[in-house]
Amino acid sequence: MSELVHVRVVVPDHHRTPLVDLLVAAEGVTNVVVLAGAAVDPHGDLVLFDVARESANQVLAALEHEQIDHLGSIVLIHSRLSLGDSVDAALAAAPGEADTTVLWSEVEDAIGRAYRTTARFFAYFVVASLIAAAGVLTNSPILIVGAMVVGPEYGAIAAMSWAIERRRGRMFVGATLAGIAGSLAAVLASAVFAGILRALGRIPDGFELSAQTNAGFIAHPDVYSGVVACAAAVAGVLSLAFEHSGTLVGVLVSVTTIPAIAAIGVGAVTGDWHDVAGAARQLSVNVIALTLMGALTFRILRLWPAQWHLPVHTRPWMGRVNGR
Repeated sequence: MSELVHVRVVVPDHHRTPLVDLLVAAEGVTNVVVLAGAAVDPHGDLVLFDVARESANQVLAALEHEQIDHLGSIVLIHSRLSLGDSVDAALAAAPGEADTTVLWSEVEDAIGRAYRTTARFFAYFVVASLIAAAGVLTNSPILIVGAMVVGPEYGAIAAMSWAIERRRGRMFVGATLAGIAGSLAAVLASAVFAGILRALGRIPDGFELSAQTNAGFIAHPDVYSGVVACAAAVAGVLSLAFEHSGTLVGVLVSVTTIPAIAAIGVGAVTGDWHDVAGAARQLSVNVIALTLMGALTFRILRLWPAQWHLPVHTRPWMGRVNGR
């Protein structure tokens, strides 16, 4: 994880001096460079600086408070390697540790992109559902796990958790609708797939998901379903916050969401309504647990001392930003 973040700011010339004064006085900021008139579109000055990861949230909050993100633009670039005495001094001055600091602007951006209802979003839902349906029909745990990895549903669920923690009703509704739309597309895909196989005589009469030794659990939620989903929610939030993509894969294969969605489509075609209801309960348990525990984890992480070493409003160099 990079300890230093490179920031590029385009700002109107009349905002340059206050911005530079703020940066020079800020803890953890170094390598401040000003290129007057360098920006053409939008017109303005280009200000470059490096900031220790531990101080990045506070500095970005100050820039946003000054509406720099509306008057110009802010770009973050992670530095792989930074050398120099000034760099060492900035890192030493910053409170806390880089490895325990979450860049919340990046987390929000990643979450916002994860539930966009693009063609790719629906394609992943459909493909994951087809793989899961094949796993259900063939009693193959390998295919079921593969479908879990492919499924994109956690993006919408994470957005719902984030929206709850940040109290953003519009975002919650948007993420919920995205998840519902993707799930409906997946149910339809698995139903069509099962219908074709049944017409070809590949599904025996009286097929029941409950009778499948390796896939029957999908229709039978229990206390372990909730416990695993809660644990997966914690791991999922941590993986998003600290950019651990490998952990996120483990989260995906721990929850029974896509398999339950596919089972609903298959059961609707085979007339196995009892197991359809069971799969729907399994899906509900997982989504609710993931969403609520995810929101709680986001909340705890945002309140954890490592994230607010010294709150924005108590920093002496933030007094000007907060109107003091």
